[in-house]
Amino acid sequence: MEKVQYAEIQNHEEKAFQSYLKSAEGGNSYGQSNLGCCYENGIGTTKYEEKAFHWYLKSAEGGNITGQYNLGHCYQHGIGTTKDEKKAFQWYLKSTERGNIDGQNNLGDCYRNGIGTTKDEEKAFQWYLKSAEGGNSYGQFNLGRCYENGIGTTKDEEKAFQWYLKSAEGGNVVGQSNLGCCYENGIGTTKDEEKAFQWYLKSAEGRDSNGQHNLGYCYHNGIGTTKDEEKAFQWYLKSAEGGNVVGQSNLGFCYKNGIGTTKDEEKAFQWYLKSAEGGNIICQYNLGHFYQHGIGTTKDEEKAFQWYLKSAEGGNSYGQSNLGYCYENGIGTTKDEEKAFQWYLKSAEGGYSYGQYNLGNCYENGIGTTKDEEKAFQWYSKSAEGGNIVGQSNLGCCYENGIGTIKDEEKAFQWYLKSAEGGNSYGQYNLGYCYENGIGTTKDEEKAFQWYLKSAEGGNSYGQYTIGHCYENGIGTTKDEEKAFQWYSKSAERENRYGQNAVEYLYRNERGITKIKRNIDNLMQDTKNDDIKDHSFCCICWKENGCSKICINYYQNFGLCHDCGNLNINKNICINCKLIEISYLSKWTSGDYEIDKIIRMSQLDENAKEWEIWRWIDYSEFKNIEYLAEGGFAHIWKAEWIDIPEELFGFYNSNQVALKKLKNSQQTSFEFLKELLVNFYCRDKYILPILGITQDLKTKEYAIVLRYMKNGNLINFLQQNKTLPWKERIWLLNSFIRGLSLIHSKGFIHRDLHPGNLMITEAHNNSKFIRLGDLGLCKPVNEILSSGTYGVLPYIAPEVMNKNKYTKASDIYSVGIIMWVISTGKIPFEGESYDPGLAISIFNGYRPKIHKGTPKCYVDLMEKCWDNNPTERPSAEMIFNTLEVWIRDLSYFEKSENALIFLNADQNMQNIDSELLYNGTTMFKTHLISQPLMQHSLAIHESFSKLDINNYVDKINLDDHPNCMIFEKLKFSN
Repeated sequence: MEKVQYAEIQNHEEKAFQSYLKSAEGGNSYGQSNLGCCYENGIGTTKYEEKAFHWYLKSAEGGNITGQYNLGHCYQHGIGTTKDEKKAFQWYLKSTERGNIDGQNNLGDCYRNGIGTTKDEEKAFQWYLKSAEGGNSYGQFNLGRCYENGIGTTKDEEKAFQWYLKSAEGGNVVGQSNLGCCYENGIGTTKDEEKAFQWYLKSAEGRDSNGQHNLGYCYHNGIGTTKDEEKAFQWYLKSAEGGNVVGQSNLGFCYKNGIGTTKDEEKAFQWYLKSAEGGNIICQYNLGHFYQHGIGTTKDEEKAFQWYLKSAEGGNSYGQSNLGYCYENGIGTTKDEEKAFQWYLKSAEGGYSYGQYNLGNCYENGIGTTKDEEKAFQWYSKSAEGGNIVGQSNLGCCYENGIGTIKDEEKAFQWYLKSAEGGNSYGQYNLGYCYENGIGTTKDEEKAFQWYLKSAEGGNSYGQYTIGHCYENGIGTTKDEEKAFQWYSKSAERENRYGQNAVEYLYRNERGITKIKRNIDNLMQDTKNDDIKDHSFCCICWKENGCSKICINYYQNFGLCHDCGNLNINKNICINCKLIEISYLSKWTSGDYEIDKIIRMSQLDENAKEWEIWRWIDYSEFKNIEYLAEGGFAHIWKAEWIDIPEELFGFYNSNQVALKKLKNSQQTSFEFLKELLVNFYCRDKYILPILGITQDLKTKEYAIVLRYMKNGNLINFLQQNKTLPWKERIWLLNSFIRGLSLIHSKGFIHRDLHPGNLMITEAHNNSKFIRLGDLGLCKPVNEILSSGTYGVLPYIAPEVMNKNKYTKASDIYSVGIIMWVISTGKIPFEGESYDPGLAISIFNGYRPKIHKGTPKCYVDLMEKCWDNNPTERPSAEMIFNTLEVWIRDLSYFEKSENALIFLNADQNMQNIDSELLYNGTTMFKTHLISQPLMQHSLAIHESFSKLDINNYVDKINLDDHPNCMIFEKLKFSN
């Protein structure tokens, strides 16, 4: 049916063409005009513009006003002839002389736009008026536009509306679109969005691209109709395909944001490109943005600059502002702050609030112009009053700090509040700061926290860092190190230096990295055994089917059944039932009551952290057992723990462990249990963690299962990292001192501090830290010692060598020598025998030689630590506080005095051949093994008493003392 209908139409057009041809050839001017129209549009014949022009010319010369109008149209647009606007104007003029309303409208266009004549808006208005009064719908539309915009006449929106109405009712789709705009915005009439929608619909259905775009906009925003993004997309698409640059722009927006269609940035880019090439200055700006950030296309800053330039030259204030940004930062062009300033100025004068903000920033910081804080304040004010949330934040900053205006904290607070409520992350951060510190408002840490959180969630790296700080320290919220770590990490990912340093700090201290859910049942490895699950055991004596009479009489209120999980470590255990309990516990413990009791104490501590929980581990769970080294009281092995609990593996990121097999420990001894108890009381992340206890099935030796520290001990690490930056050295010392401070705070003395007991590993971000190990010689501060001196000679305090007097200060002496090792990477008293002669020299004040270039503040602290007088030595806490200040300065204040000292030392170290700087001999095993150096203390003290040590040492050359014969008489006992 369609093919037949098309054939009929085609046949009809051919007949019309033949009729017009005969008429034209017969000299009829109307026929000639119509024949030209057929040739121009291919009606009933092949399209042929030159013939169209020929017949229009004949018709025009014959006096036909329609032919004259059409001939003018040909000359204006170069149809079938050379384009000639002056001739176009002349023929339009001829057409109007005889009342052609189409010609009158086009003549108005010529006068309005200066086409073929001098531009004259008043004459344009007069000709539009004639055309409109003659009933031409285009003339009526153009007359309405003149009244709306005051072109050639006084602005009169009511008359504009009336003429748009006449044009629209006459079927003019452009007039219908503009009439819809009048109803939408209340121009010359009462605002009526439903009527606006109806007129846009008529225009759109009439294929007017503006009407199609406006109809899409109505559907997009629910103006006069139900919101429907899919219909919005479809009408934008029709408008765009019809060549409407605004429709193309909005279609690109739909593709960019997935409005009414699938998100597709490449298609968004293509439509923005079409619109931009069509001269749309907003799309030229958008296209620049796409090229700048590589959205939907390859990132190309030069093209971004070019499109911003087009947009800016076209008068778009957005483009002008971004062009200024390109010049300011050298994006796609040579950096030129003066040009940046000029374009910001254009944008600002054009009323763009971001341009005003940027201009204020230029004046504040002297970018491309003379610094002028008062002008900065003025432009920030304009930007802020224009609703720009960034400008509001900066205006608040001006009031807070008195920049370009009188300081006024209350106004600062108010502008921060406006900025924050508008969603600006910097304003939210600054508002939080005001609440935290009571600036311009009442101090309120909870509100501070809430605004910091909004800023952080908005992606502000300073807000993210600060919210991490709040969680870490419990400011306005509950303290939560895991959340602190997460927010610090977000800040660090945005390259915020404070966030990066905070992450490093937490990593090195293993804080907040993970939060492990405690489950006591999982700690008891065999509780899933069916034989156990099906029975009920008393939580006091663990006896099945009830307790003994003694339990019932004396302990019945001490707990509930084991199946309910309510274990109570604080209650006493029935002595008579102890063997029954051990029999039960042997399924998951050692079977030794004292060991099991300590293990259970760690497991049932509700406040225990993941690194504080101990387990009995069956030796069969270890594989790839490898011998590592020998200590003074134990052999050290490395192994893989096959069934390491998931929470431990997640925290340590490894299933490798160290086994400290205690010599001659087939039976539990008092000393072994004391070591376990000391470790139990000193459980902390800064002490080398005990993960559990086991027993070698073959040798029957007990072994402590420790965290494996893959970087070895301190001296090994330093010899492999000879040019370690000073910041890293201080971090190592800091992590060591944390552990020692903990031991001292618990009322213990370590007594055996040396590099062999300082074990190093790395956090997830490769940050290295020390964990202090080997608490076997730890004693309570108030315990009176009767045994001899143990340890590694250079690290033993003088007063200990003399009278076996161990104190916290004697540990600090060891710290001083370890500081020297950290500063040099060498062993102390290298090349000298560790013999009585060296002991006497140390007692008399002999110390390792301080290397040139060691920072003075470090030297001062080190010398205080190894001072001969124990009372002059600082406490571990004092050392820790000093190290924290150094780390803070190196991390956050690189221009501070402390930071510069260490940074300069790093620079000097790089200028010296590391082989010359760190060419010490290899550390022998005996240098790190603790030994009983003065078992025969009476004989030693007699030797000391027979000699006036101070007078004797004063007479010898300390550099040569190893060769002196007197030291042969004072050998240490093995």
